[in-house]
Amino acid sequence: MVNITYGGSYFMICKWKSKHNTKNIVKCRRDAYDDSGYCLFHKQNKTKKENEIFNKIINGELKSELYIWNSKENIFDFRGFVFDEEIKFSDFKNYINKEDAVFDFSEAIFGKNVYFDNFQFKHDVYFSHTEFKRIVSFKNCIFEGNCIFKKTKFRTTSNISPFYKAKFIGQHLIFKDIENGLKFDGIIFSQNTRFILDNVEYDKVNYLNGRNAYRIAKNQSNIIGDYHEVGRYYYKERWYNGKMIFPSISFWNRNGEGLKKLVLFKSIKQKKHYKHIIPKLMDLTAKHVVGYGEKPQNVLFLSFILISVFAYLYMIAGLKINIYTNYIIDSQEIIKYNLDDLLKGNIKQFFKDYLQAWYFSIVTFTTVGYGDIIPINFWGKILSSIEMFLGVTVVAAWTSTLVRKISR
Repeated sequence: MVNITYGGSYFMICKWKSKHNTKNIVKCRRDAYDDSGYCLFHKQNKTKKENEIFNKIINGELKSELYIWNSKENIFDFRGFVFDEEIKFSDFKNYINKEDAVFDFSEAIFGKNVYFDNFQFKHDVYFSHTEFKRIVSFKNCIFEGNCIFKKTKFRTTSNISPFYKAKFIGQHLIFKDIENGLKFDGIIFSQNTRFILDNVEYDKVNYLNGRNAYRIAKNQSNIIGDYHEVGRYYYKERWYNGKMIFPSISFWNRNGEGLKKLVLFKSIKQKKHYKHIIPKLMDLTAKHVVGYGEKPQNVLFLSFILISVFAYLYMIAGLKINIYTNYIIDSQEIIKYNLDDLLKGNIKQFFKDYLQAWYFSIVTFTTVGYGDIIPINFWGKILSSIEMFLGVTVVAAWTSTLVRKISR
């Protein structure tokens, strides 16, 4: 890196250093521009003249290589740069002679709109901890290498797709730990590009964008054969779709000072949202019971809970155990507990009886029905009927979920 003094008589090194790169200490090696202690590129609140000089360097009019090119790391080094004015990187000229160079915009701050439209990145691009305070656009860009966005801050928008007709032919497009996810409509991938969304979240206003983003990631993962990620993205797609079933309900007081607390059912009636109740309940069931078809372990856990609860209820309703000798009923034993028995009974005997009831419960749940244990009254028959219905439903759900996972 060539150290150049941009103005004034300050012969000190710029004090900027990376706040997030803990493995390697990344510091600016340029000379400080003035008594702020920062070089022109890392200085905030530049004057009009300083911004003119800054923009001429970015656009290649003042030999950008001397200021931006990092020959040691073979990168165009924009790390920590502060862009106070609107920037169009399509005017960046000196990139032509360095086709193997990496662009690193980590920790850069874009205070105004930034346009990478029609730019061709021939190598990797990094936007780690970068902050876009206004509009960012990659329209018609071509990315031939990897493109990584990590903990990048975007201005929330629901109307603009920054990657409209942007073409990715590199191996990876990664978005990791993003609080305000983007709209990806119109994005173009090669058949070998892996589109990764890792902990990318969307707020209430942008749930639709969230659903579509994970749908795009799911489809691309399916194309490249990354079936494990297909399941994860499908779950997130359904999750955001479920969030949109109930329209958002906002009630403001007359002064507009804040949300007014109203009873949920009253708000449903006033807004006529009652028609969404059943779809929402179905969505919650699909989410928590089978994980939208992606979590068979949820079904096993639910099965265990249902069997255990019904076993306890059978002990209260009452069970008759037929004891056989040479295939003939020799004797019978009754299991029936009331509240006093549960509080004052023998723990060892209670545990033994509970195992018998648990055995009957699992036999009923799986609809096997050996007949060695039977309910003794009407309430026991009602419980066993309910458990059989739940068992058939849950086992079918578990089977379909398991087959779905194995088939991939």
